[in-house]
Amino acid sequence: MKKLISGLAVLFLLGCADPQPTPLLYQVKQQEFDVSIPAKGELFAAQATVISAPMSRNGVQVVSWLAPEYSHVKKGDVIVRFDGESMQIQSKNKRNELAKTQQDMLNKSGELKKDLSGINKDITMVDQERIFAEQFSIEDERIRSKLEIIESLQNAEYLGTKQNYLNWKNDSFSESAKGDMGLLKMKQQLHQAKLDQLSASLSQLEIKAPHDGLLAYKINWRGEKARTGQTMWPGQKIAELPDISVMKAKLRVIENEAIDLAKDKPVNFRLNANAEQVFTGKIESIAPFPKTIRRGDPQKYFEVVVILDQQHPEQFVPGQKIEASIEIMAKQAKMIVPKQSVFSDQNESFVYLYQGGDFVKTKVEVGQASLSHIEIKLGLTLGQQVSLTSQEKS
Repeated sequence: MKKLISGLAVLFLLGCADPQPTPLLYQVKQQEFDVSIPAKGELFAAQATVISAPMSRNGVQVVSWLAPEYSHVKKGDVIVRFDGESMQIQSKNKRNELAKTQQDMLNKSGELKKDLSGINKDITMVDQERIFAEQFSIEDERIRSKLEIIESLQNAEYLGTKQNYLNWKNDSFSESAKGDMGLLKMKQQLHQAKLDQLSASLSQLEIKAPHDGLLAYKINWRGEKARTGQTMWPGQKIAELPDISVMKAKLRVIENEAIDLAKDKPVNFRLNANAEQVFTGKIESIAPFPKTIRRGDPQKYFEVVVILDQQHPEQFVPGQKIEASIEIMAKQAKMIVPKQSVFSDQNESFVYLYQGGDFVKTKVEVGQASLSHIEIKLGLTLGQQVSLTSQEKS
């Protein structure tokens, strides 16, 4: 009885044991294989007249109005209008300061003329007294006493000295008056210069179209276009009037997907507004370094410029969003395996080949790779099976 119970227990435990898991395998075969890289971007004109914020000395300006994007503008039409309220207030205050300074100059000029007239009157009076004293001085002791004669001589000498002093005072006062008026004139010139500067800036509150064209707003480094209420630095690019007869495409390719990008690689793309029609082109240039396109986003992109094979002015609009595919390798019959089945160690590639119920680490030579598969040049034959997961013993 005990033996029967023990045998049943063993059978029960064997029945509860986990079965051997089925390995995840892939059978090597030859397939049509092509390599393409997805990309997103927009159309832009090869040539365009750039519209920039005016070079104002007042620093940043605030946009108060913008003409509708993609509207056809005529020469002289207003494209951008800036808020001039603060400059108008400054201009009003500066005109008041200028008027006050001009009034100060009038008052000062009147005071100086009054003081200078008083000095000149004193000079004239003293001069007449001195002449009279010299002409009618009697030095005859028979007529006047010595004391009277001495007093007369002293009076003449005093008048001469007083005349010299008044002449010096006149010259000194004239120089001082010139200095005071010079300071006020300098102050007037500074106010006038600032007022002229504000007037010039007020005249630049409107940006007008230099010629006829289609208006398209520029995208800044944050991926944003100009908007009402935005501040603009002097010289900052706002918009452009593009020549839509020659359009190109600007694509962004994720850094880790930009494999084997090269000039003249063919590109297929569709307009987001019309996904049915496919257009073609080829790579004209590739940015030497990737860069971010959004603040706070660590993802970097390579910028790729594409020449279009055909122009369609009736469909192509600057800034129009597109979805593209860059062809790295055309379709060919290749022996391929999933990328997840290929591993690397010390710059060598290998797979885990499934043979006789076991896995053998096998060195392989790889070729072109897509986002999901990779070409096997040497190391495997058709029909063999490889593991889709690592078989390293933990």
